[in-house]
Amino acid sequence: MADIFDEINEDLKRDQMQELWSRYGKYVIIAVLLVVIGVGARQGYAAWQDRQATEAAAIYHQALKADDSVAALTAQLDTLSPGYAMLAQFRIAATQAENKDFVAAEANYLALSTDPDVKPLYQQAAILLSVMNAPASRKHDELAARLTDLESQAGPWQSMALEQAAGLALRSGDRKAAMIKYESLAGLSDIPAGVRQRARQMVQILKG
Repeated sequence: MADIFDEINEDLKRDQMQELWSRYGKYVIIAVLLVVIGVGARQGYAAWQDRQATEAAAIYHQALKADDSVAALTAQLDTLSPGYAMLAQFRIAATQAENKDFVAAEANYLALSTDPDVKPLYQQAAILLSVMNAPASRKHDELAARLTDLESQAGPWQSMALEQAAGLALRSGDRKAAMIKYESLAGLSDIPAGVRQRARQMVQILKG
C-alpha cells in the first residue's frame, strides 16, 4: 500500500510541476535569458572599456612625442577617454607654463577647475595651479580670492593654498595677513616637517 501512495504522490507532484511550468515556464525562461544577457553585456562593456583605455593611452603617449605636444594633444582631445582627456588638458597647461605662455596656461587651468566632468579633487588642483602659473600682470587680490575655499578646506591642497596665499599677501605688502596664514599653516597636523618649519620661520621673521 505504501508503494501505491508513493506513486500517487509522485504523480501529483509531477502534475503540479507540469501545471506550474505551463503557467510560469515562459517567465522562468525570460528571467534566465535576462540574466545571461546581463552578464554578457557587463563582460562586453568591460572588454570595450579596456580597449578604449588601451587606445587612449597609446594616443596620449604618441601625442607627447610630437614636436608640438600641445597641438598634438589638443587635436586628440575628442578621441581620448575622459580620464586621458583630463590628463591631456593638465599636460597642455603645464607645457604652456614651461614655455612661459602663462596667459594660456592660466586659462586652461581655470577651464579645468570649472569642468563638470572633472572630479572636485582635480578641479581644486587646477585652481591652485592657475594661481601658481598666473601671468605677472594678474592682481594679487584676484588670485587670493581663488584660494579662499582651499585655505579652509581640509585636504591635500590646503597647505599649498595657505602657503601661496601667504606669499600673495607678502607681495601685496600685507604682513599681518601673511603672518596669520603662516600660523594657520604651521598649525596643520598632516603636513611635511619641512613645510611646518618653513612656516614657523616665516612667522618669527614677520613678528621680528
